[in-house]
Amino acid sequence: MIKKKYDLEVHPDQKRIEVDFRNTLLYEEVFHLSEKGFRESLLELMDRSHENFGGYKYSIINFLDEHPNLKDGDLKFELGRELSRLNLRVTTASNKLDNIFAENFCTKGKSFLENSKELKMFQVFLEYRWDFCKWDGKDISPIRLKENVLNYFRPFVPSFTRFYRKKNVGDRDFHYIGFVKYDREKNDISEVGFSYRAYREFIHPTALKQIVVLGVVVVAIVFLFPFFFRESLLSPLKDLLDGVERVNGGNLEVKVPIRIQDEIGFLANSFNNMVSSIRDARRELQDYSSYLTAKVRLRTEELSEKIEELQNLKIQQDGDYFLTSLLAKPLNYNANKSTRISTQFLLRQKKQFEFRGKRADLGGDICITGNLRLGTSSNYKRYVFAMNGDAMGKSMQGAGGALVMGVVVNSILARSAADDRILDISPEQWLTEVYEELNAVFKSFDGSMAISASCFLIEEASGRTYYFNAEHPFTVLYRGGRAVFLESSSTLRKIGWESEYPFQVFTTTLREGDVLIVGSDGKDDLNLAPGKDTRLINEDETLFLKIVETGKGNIEQIEQLICKKGEIIDDLSLLRIEYTIPKLNSEKGCLKTESKEISDWNVSYSHACQLYRNGNLKEAIDELTDLYSKTPENSKVIRLLGLLSFKDKDYVTAVEILGKYLKLNSELSEYWYYFSIANKRLGRFSEAISASEKVAAEQPDNTNNLVNLSDLYRLQCEYVRAKEIANKILDVDPQNKNAKKILKEIENKIRIKNSPLV
Repeated sequence: MIKKKYDLEVHPDQKRIEVDFRNTLLYEEVFHLSEKGFRESLLELMDRSHENFGGYKYSIINFLDEHPNLKDGDLKFELGRELSRLNLRVTTASNKLDNIFAENFCTKGKSFLENSKELKMFQVFLEYRWDFCKWDGKDISPIRLKENVLNYFRPFVPSFTRFYRKKNVGDRDFHYIGFVKYDREKNDISEVGFSYRAYREFIHPTALKQIVVLGVVVVAIVFLFPFFFRESLLSPLKDLLDGVERVNGGNLEVKVPIRIQDEIGFLANSFNNMVSSIRDARRELQDYSSYLTAKVRLRTEELSEKIEELQNLKIQQDGDYFLTSLLAKPLNYNANKSTRISTQFLLRQKKQFEFRGKRADLGGDICITGNLRLGTSSNYKRYVFAMNGDAMGKSMQGAGGALVMGVVVNSILARSAADDRILDISPEQWLTEVYEELNAVFKSFDGSMAISASCFLIEEASGRTYYFNAEHPFTVLYRGGRAVFLESSSTLRKIGWESEYPFQVFTTTLREGDVLIVGSDGKDDLNLAPGKDTRLINEDETLFLKIVETGKGNIEQIEQLICKKGEIIDDLSLLRIEYTIPKLNSEKGCLKTESKEISDWNVSYSHACQLYRNGNLKEAIDELTDLYSKTPENSKVIRLLGLLSFKDKDYVTAVEILGKYLKLNSELSEYWYYFSIANKRLGRFSEAISASEKVAAEQPDNTNNLVNLSDLYRLQCEYVRAKEIANKILDVDPQNKNAKKILKEIENKIRIKNSPLV
């Protein structure tokens, strides 16, 4: 590079200009390197770069380290893009540093550079020389320090890049524009420029002439435009606007004159055609209106005839409804006469109608009660029969099923209890025959008619209850202010359908003050968002339990609470059964005591144990129940009664008795396990988990309990804990089928939950 010094008096910033020259020279050398071996050649060139290029040098080397896979042409291209971005950042930083006063440059300049993350390499390079107000470890004036730092932030640009410079002549600053030119053949770099003031003085005469010409043209256009364009633009537009106003006023006989065939003339012609089309359309519309008036009159007459026919059909249909409702009413008969067991109905059919001024309802729900005696003529027991059913289908179809159910059940009761008849048959057998007869009748309809029902047969003296549930909502047992489900799972399909479950009569024992609430699914199918466009159907099966507890087992209050919770969207029927033991009234002599005291407790207890060993489970439970009523604090009786109730699947009694026993002996893990299973069958998962956790604490390797605990957490949707316990089971017993089944069910639940269709 041939170096010719500038006059220092005119160009005191010669050092900065020299840095610009060297940067431009380096730029040209970098981008004239061969693409082959570009990385190695670039590193050699960086080693020969000048001192003030240090920030760029570190940035280029850092770029090469961050992109080791770029080679040759790709590396050269990406480096060019990176240097373009870097040059913009450096220019911005240079301007900001230059605006900092010299006396504050030591601190503010250093702070600015430390906070400039994009210029990290410049900071790394300068920290070896710049230490606040020292340069190379020596004190230096703030002005000199600022000049030294700014020399490292000069542009890195190619040849023929424009530079804006200024020079001092005397007390005045003169600005000029310079272009740095690099001659590769001569390896010479120079700057050519011109004074900005001289440029403005040169261009001023020409610009002044253009301004004068522009002013004359503007004046001519402003003042002469109306004269030249009145006939060709203003007048045609005025005619067109007048025509638009007249059409807006309702005059469709308007025709705008066309003065000249140009764009406005074309617009006027189109407007005339549009008005003509509107005029023709209005005329046709008037013709259509006259025609349609006659047509509407004809259609109105036809519609009136159809409405009259429809009304006649509606009257006929309401007549059918009314006749069906008259047939159904006597079948919903509360014939129970027992003094110990009271029964109440609440029936609200969804279909409401009016026939000849009489309001009535119609639906598929039905309730029936009655009394019968089973045993021999010398030794029989009195029973109360109660049934609640919900026939499949809406309105007439459901009502038809309820009629069939009512006729058959009332016929069975009449046949069983007529003429003070005593049937020598067990309660289980009698209920079995009732189910078989009902199922045979409904199956004869080939699946077009079916009914869900819960049927109960309750012994008056002991409260012993026999029942079956044919896919009907679970029965609620209200005892001691708390409501629980009597059943825990479906055990039979609807009456009239084939059932994969074998028919079975279940038993439980009612105690004084116990209330059974049996109801159709109308008590659960509630619209929780009435009045809104989208229905929100209740899915909480335990909601009715809370309502029963709040209503204290009173069906009128239960109905009111249901209506407060949401809108009833189906037939609603409730059957209330309360078991009470009437007090003795010695003065009236209404009741006589039939029980006698047992003198020897050991004889009675041994007899119960012998009955159990002989396979007479129910007789053993009856014996123990009687013994428990006399000695309610005896732990042996409590323990055995709790276990036998569990084996008999009377989970309500099992939970109560086992809970009492565990309060006396809380360290018996086996009984905590039974207590957990019984609570699980009743849907009381929290109590079941608590009991099972106690077993797990005492017997951590009890796989049966761990399976139960894992399944309980699965039912509570606590899948993480359930999987943890299931995996623990498989660690102990890798072939445990129950643990594998639980894990599979959890995976299915999670997959369904995460499905985009859900």
